[in-house]
Amino acid sequence: MKKRNVILSGLFLVGVVFVGSSLYASEDIESYIKGNHIKAIHAMGIEMKAQNLENMATITDENGKKWIFNEFTNRTALIETMREKYEEDVAGPFISIHDEIMQQYAKPGDSIPTILLDETLKEGYFAFIRQDGEALSFKIKYDNGSWEYKLEK
Repeated sequence: MKKRNVILSGLFLVGVVFVGSSLYASEDIESYIKGNHIKAIHAMGIEMKAQNLENMATITDENGKKWIFNEFTNRTALIETMREKYEEDVAGPFISIHDEIMQQYAKPGDSIPTILLDETLKEGYFAFIRQDGEALSFKIKYDNGSWEYKLEK
């Protein structure tokens, strides 16, 4: 009888693990990614009301300042807007600064980086969330032909 209970308990546990992992695998990926972007925005010190986080969307912080949101993997429209808005090459160095930050700080398992720029598209933040939940936030600013960054963590 004990052996049968142990086997049934084992089968039940395997079933719970299987069902749990199936639920995890079917988790809404978009919600997970959006959650990481919201965590990154908070890590930048920006508190915002629930707003639409689509690429090139303008979000407003609690102080009324407007920011242009972009996901790192979909930054093409942002780069094109920079090229249209400025005669000087703001976009080329913008791409380079992301590469520099990622080369130095990114690790496997990090979230897709979040980009927030002010309305001039010359100042803002670049941030991502580590797999363990730690947030890395970089203040970025364009000045005299190049972008500079500072880790704010």
